[in-house]
Amino acid sequence: MQEETINATYIQSIFISDDSTFKVALVKTDDDKTITISGNFMPLEEGLNYEFKGFYRNHPKYGKQFVVSEVNKASNSKLGLINYFSSEKFKGIGNKIASEIVKKLGENAIEKILENESVLDGIPNLSKGKKDLFVATLKQSELLNTIYTTLYSYGLTSKMIHKLVENYELKTLEIIRENPYRLIYELDGFGFQKSDKIALQSGIKKDNPIRIKEAILYSLQEECYGAGNIFILLDELIESASKLLDLEIKYDYKKIINDLATENRLILQENRVYPLKLFKAEDNVARRLREIFETKSRKEYSKEELNLAYQYASDRMKINYTPLQKEAIMQVFSEKISIITGGPGTGKTTLVKGILEAYSKLTKKDLDSDEFGVLLIAPTGKAAKRLRESTNYDASTIHKALGYNYDGHFCFDEINKLPYNLVIVDESSMIDIELANNLLKAISNFARIIFIGDENQLPSVGPGEFLHDIINSNTFRVFRLKEVMRQVADSNIIRLANMVLNQRIDYSVFNTKKEVFYYNCVANDFFDRLKPILDAYFSRTNGSFENLQILIPMYAGKAGIDATNEYIQKNYNKNQNEKLIYGERVFLLGDKVLQLQNNPEKDIMNGDTGFIVEIKKVDNKDTIIVDFGQKLVTLDRGDLDNLTLAYAISVHKSQGSEYENVILPIFSSYQIMLKKKLIYTGITRAKKKLILFGDLNLLSQNISYKEKLRNTTLMRLLMYDLKKGIIINDPLSAFNEIKEELNGLTPYDFL
Repeated sequence: MQEETINATYIQSIFISDDSTFKVALVKTDDDKTITISGNFMPLEEGLNYEFKGFYRNHPKYGKQFVVSEVNKASNSKLGLINYFSSEKFKGIGNKIASEIVKKLGENAIEKILENESVLDGIPNLSKGKKDLFVATLKQSELLNTIYTTLYSYGLTSKMIHKLVENYELKTLEIIRENPYRLIYELDGFGFQKSDKIALQSGIKKDNPIRIKEAILYSLQEECYGAGNIFILLDELIESASKLLDLEIKYDYKKIINDLATENRLILQENRVYPLKLFKAEDNVARRLREIFETKSRKEYSKEELNLAYQYASDRMKINYTPLQKEAIMQVFSEKISIITGGPGTGKTTLVKGILEAYSKLTKKDLDSDEFGVLLIAPTGKAAKRLRESTNYDASTIHKALGYNYDGHFCFDEINKLPYNLVIVDESSMIDIELANNLLKAISNFARIIFIGDENQLPSVGPGEFLHDIINSNTFRVFRLKEVMRQVADSNIIRLANMVLNQRIDYSVFNTKKEVFYYNCVANDFFDRLKPILDAYFSRTNGSFENLQILIPMYAGKAGIDATNEYIQKNYNKNQNEKLIYGERVFLLGDKVLQLQNNPEKDIMNGDTGFIVEIKKVDNKDTIIVDFGQKLVTLDRGDLDNLTLAYAISVHKSQGSEYENVILPIFSSYQIMLKKKLIYTGITRAKKKLILFGDLNLLSQNISYKEKLRNTTLMRLLMYDLKKGIIINDPLSAFNEIKEELNGLTPYDFL
């Protein structure tokens, strides 16, 4: 399309976006034609002339428009200035005073007033009060114009500009020039790269100490939060920061890191560097676990009471528990902190039900009594729902139990404790160090805690190895369930999962065509091979995607999450005309969607999935209504940054959930992510059918690789001689010694 330039007078806006600088407006050209313009540009003033660069196009719904790529101020006519000065923008200046101003100052009136406001002296009927207000409004308007022009010259996107001006208003340029790196901490979506781009554009030198410090802090955050570490080694941090800064001269990074430690912006211990928040969280988790562990419970039980409680639970459940399960049911009430770990089918849920029944006998209170005093929680809504359905006892997410509020804070904390004597935490492998910290702060020292989870699953997406570390500290009682229950022992899904753990695949598991299916293909052929499977499935389910989940390790690539979601939406959602377009994303009526971040105001959490049941306008704003299973949630455009399609999701996002049918592709393009724990976690999400696509040789190879450790120190912090109250070994200096002793865990990048 050929670029054109038109001169026109702004008339009025037809549409202004709430979340960007996008506008649709009417303008009148020099030859007196009224045309529609659209695009991202600064606010325009009614009656003033502008030079618009862009091109004409025919919009399928709104007709011919001039799409604006650049806007500049143009010279103004006397009539245009009179209309501008007499508009509602300038209070107290009507047509008569405006005409007098233009008559005296001419077409360059704005420039003359801004240069010296005394040129307005002597204008008839222009009092000092009116004059001061008029000049202040004019200066404010010109400053806003300068802000937008400057920000556009920096190459910022319209959304970035909108967010900056929305937050800092007329002080935007002043704040940016003083310290653009403050945006990292004050505005969502402004990481180091975006803030650094603004900084360099505004004249900050590459070797400015402020820039060096922020790059180091950013690199530390990325290396820890991106890879699940609590700390990184000093040399690794320096290498990461130096690549980011791209300085031509050598720089003393160690001095800057020491300065940051002195300023209490990070923690430096020997050659280990911690983000301050993670260091405090891990240290507090270790302290709280010790405090709870060392505090006697309000009620101790005799061996006879425990035997009677077990027998009561066994009779109520009509189950002959295994010796280990029996021991667990009795011993968890003799311990302050216990851990139950085991794979799928080993009876973890059955054991929880037995523990609840036994506790009912010990406390002489019914399970449905308000005074029962047990909190049953899990990290995600799906995991809590499964727990509630399998135990017939109320269960909630950890966030909800802690009273996660609209401000992103917890109502229950170190001051306002949870009122429970027994806390049972399911899917504990998903708990990162910060969530563990918030939970343990809120639990009473007198309470008993039971952590339940599968230690062979993926670690948490967030930093830390909470379940692994508390198990391997050998501080608390651990019950490892290994015996697969009889009713699921012949499941090929369970067999395959155990083969992955044992790092040896018996390919005969695919020959029976029972529960587990395998289709050989490469990434380029994935959709062609997937199509007949989906066609057959949807013909039986009338197009429902509720009981089928595709799990993929990565977002990018020909067979990645994004491409798969786009393919399924285009080919299997019949509601192609009922849509909401948000940037490059398209949401259709009936789409399966996933929430990407906690939103306490809407009561939806990271990982919640649902279906779009309605797309409509509310108060003239685009909205979608999503059925998240237990509730209908209305989302407007401001919420859509954290919503994505969920026909295919990552294995990480599937943790805590189970699906009737799972499709799990394993291609060489996923190589960086294909590790034993990820494959095991993906397999164990399936309840009835598991369909694998890809290369079985790749499966065998990748489950045998040794996985790298996350950098954590919780395990060593817990290695106390509790009776003597002394640390057995220095947890930090001992880190490198124990690295090879542990059965390593992978710091997967959550791509």
